[in-house]
Amino acid sequence: MTRRFWKRSEWLGPLGVRLALASILVAMTSVILLASLTLLLTDIDLTNANNEQEQASTTAIVNSVRATYLRDKDRDWKPRDLAASRDLVRAIGVGVVIRANSMIYLLVPPSVPGGTVKTVDIRVGPTVIATGTFTFPRNGLLPEEVAFRRSIETSVLVASGLALLVALGASIFGTRRIVRPLRVLTAATRRLATGDRASRVGPLHTTGELVELGSAFDTMAGQLEVEDALRRSMVADLAHELRTPLSVLHAQLEDLSVGNTPLNNQAIVSLSEEVHQLTRLIEDLRVLSSAEAAGLTLEMAPLDLAGVASNAAARLAPQFVQSGVDLSVQFSPTNVRGDAHRLEQVIVNLLSNAEKFTPAGGRVRVVVQPHGDQGRVTVSDTGRGIPLAELGSVFGRFYRGTNASGTAGTGVGLAVVEALVSAHGGHIYLTSTPGAGSEFTFDLPLVERNELPPSEPTPH
Repeated sequence: MTRRFWKRSEWLGPLGVRLALASILVAMTSVILLASLTLLLTDIDLTNANNEQEQASTTAIVNSVRATYLRDKDRDWKPRDLAASRDLVRAIGVGVVIRANSMIYLLVPPSVPGGTVKTVDIRVGPTVIATGTFTFPRNGLLPEEVAFRRSIETSVLVASGLALLVALGASIFGTRRIVRPLRVLTAATRRLATGDRASRVGPLHTTGELVELGSAFDTMAGQLEVEDALRRSMVADLAHELRTPLSVLHAQLEDLSVGNTPLNNQAIVSLSEEVHQLTRLIEDLRVLSSAEAAGLTLEMAPLDLAGVASNAAARLAPQFVQSGVDLSVQFSPTNVRGDAHRLEQVIVNLLSNAEKFTPAGGRVRVVVQPHGDQGRVTVSDTGRGIPLAELGSVFGRFYRGTNASGTAGTGVGLAVVEALVSAHGGHIYLTSTPGAGSEFTFDLPLVERNELPPSEPTPH
């Protein structure tokens, strides 16, 4: 018995067993209450009917005796005169004793021994002509009425048993409908916890909140799978990006150590460039991680975004001249609140990215101006552009598009841009046409001009 119950428990699961037992308990309570109420109401109806029947029987017998008296009172009525009343009493099935003038005029024993006794004075006007003692069956029920009540009890018990069986089947079926999706979810969660990122719930063949829960789980698992793939890719890309300058450093230092390369300014500059590339990569990663983890400290203050953009353009002007790309600017006073150093880093990254993917003879333009209640910076170029399928991935860390082959870089710069703009409470947008160029735009909330420090110049 224990083994069979355990197998059923496994079939339903612990939660299913509890739900099924709770459903059965509720069903049993409901059936018992309904059966009890049915029997109680039946008893009340039978009792009322029998009270009415007793009253009607008593009245009929009394009227019969009174009629006999009124018919024969002039000739001094006798017990034999009550023959019609005796037949009536026997037809009704009650016990009756009629006494008059210290004599028993009518005696009919009850059909069932014992019972309820009631005495009634039989009057004609104010005169008591006789006394009637009536004996009704116990509990006021005649034998046929007792049989009727037992048939009702049997019917109620049978119906209650059938109702319990139906409730048992319905509770097990309903519990299975609830528990089965939960067990599928549990199994999928366990697989996901053991590292199976492809674990999915799939169709649950149910309705309501469980379908929403399964869909949410699959969405979460899919996101985890994507993030896990990105993490592995990031680690691989990071290892690759670090390995390249480290390998160059190692080779150059080895050549220097064995005397294959003379230690001159050219060698020192080459080593310095590789160290600078490593330093820049590590700093970009630090900024990116801090911004994404809300751990980046920003020195927020009112500033003119045009002045920040002017400094960034001045820093990169020699690089544009060297690459043969025309850099034009259009600045209007644009007062925002932010970290001047980090915002300059954002604009430098955007300008550097535009210069990198714009061929010689092309143009890069940076515009700073108010736009509604936002300060807007737009960096546009006439470079290669970005394929439509890649637009959603441009701001991903270590992402290098199909047009980036043969171009130096780590793929971290635009991820840093998005993280820093978001840390300032701003938004960045990208539009691009392959072969025609790209346009990066970010907005920051404006502040009043009088919030700017008095000593800060506003470029024109």
